Amino acid sequence: MDIGKLFKDAWGLFVKDLGPLVVGMLIASVIPAVAGFALGIATFGVGMSGLDVNEQGDVTNFSTQSWVILIVGVVAIVVALLFLSAPLYAGLLSGVIRRVREGREMGYGDAFAGFRIFGRVIWACILLTLVYLAVILTPTAVIVAGAVAGSGVLVAVGVIILLPALALYAYLMVAWVYLFPVIVDRDAAVMPSLGESRSLVHGSGWWWTFLVLIVLQLAVGAAGVVLGMVPFVGSLAMIVVYPFMLTYIVAMYFQARGEGWQIDGVLAAPAAQQWVAPPTAPPTGTPYPPPPAPPADASAWKVAADPLAALPPSSKAAEPHVHQAPAEDAAPTVDGASGKLRQHCSQCGALIGSSEEFCQACALEVSGGEPAGDDRSPIGPASDAPTAPEAPQPPQAPAS
Repeated sequence: MDIGKLFKDAWGLFVKDLGPLVVGMLIASVIPAVAGFALGIATFGVGMSGLDVNEQGDVTNFSTQSWVILIVGVVAIVVALLFLSAPLYAGLLSGVIRRVREGREMGYGDAFAGFRIFGRVIWACILLTLVYLAVILTPTAVIVAGAVAGSGVLVAVGVIILLPALALYAYLMVAWVYLFPVIVDRDAAVMPSLGESRSLVHGSGWWWTFLVLIVLQLAVGAAGVVLGMVPFVGSLAMIVVYPFMLTYIVAMYFQARGEGWQIDGVLAAPAAQQWVAPPTAPPTGTPYPPPPAPPADASAWKVAADPLAALPPSSKAAEPHVHQAPAEDAAPTVDGASGKLRQHCSQCGALIGSSEEFCQACALEVSGGEPAGDDRSPIGPASDAPTAPEAPQPPQAPAS
């Protein structure tokens, strides 16, 4: 892992969503604290209501019921803190991961997104708590039992067990560091997420992961010392440090998956800009200008409407249709191979079938007619055509 890039990516993600992260962390800190304080006041007030203190300072009337009320109050406080802080933390984690995956700007309501996976988040917290307590409390219980029984051997056994228990505790803390990011990012169940987190840690190196977590703790501790020099304000300023720790874990997660380039793309993307209408577009509510009037010259208007009309006509189109000269040999002949009559058109010389009455090439009638559009009359020669009667001549005057 690249520690320098981790701090750079974590800072970039922190600055991108500074407002929602800080407000979300305030919500995740204040709401559970207020709920725990209210439960503490209620339970301890009821539990201590029957106590009396005599003149010698001895406490009396402390019954078994008071002990039960106090124990229930402590459990209620722990449950309230767990059930409120864990989903809020998961919601903030979901907002940062969605920023990387989708490029979506984090919103102030994303802190409550963890309640959609409330069951898995609470089960993960309970499971981690039980495992860590079992690892630590087992050797502790052996040592306490040996001390109570006055057995040095039992105490020595407890100390021997405590050393590997601490090592196991440290190993599990590092191996499961990506549990909540996997649950949020992959929408996976708790047990598969534990296995995937362990695989990611071993993929990038357990010792490397342990080192970058130690560096983070040292940086946060140094920031706490510096801010703690300012009374009251320094404690409130630590609220800004906690979201940075969250973005640091997210940067570690994406580096462990080999997807650090996605964070680079988010940090390199420019800020979203509001769309501005182009200068040529008319403002809203303003009608478009009327179309230009046609030119005064009608010929210019025709040229503008049809540019091809101004071109000169083709020379071939102006040529009159001229029939080809009739073939010299148009007499019918007999095909020697097939024995059928073969006749050529007297106008164009094309071959005409024995049953055809018109030439397929020039539409000449086989009986001697001419094609349509010819200058010669289809009736026959000009001498055979009937002539119009001559107009009567006026009578001539007699010669004198």
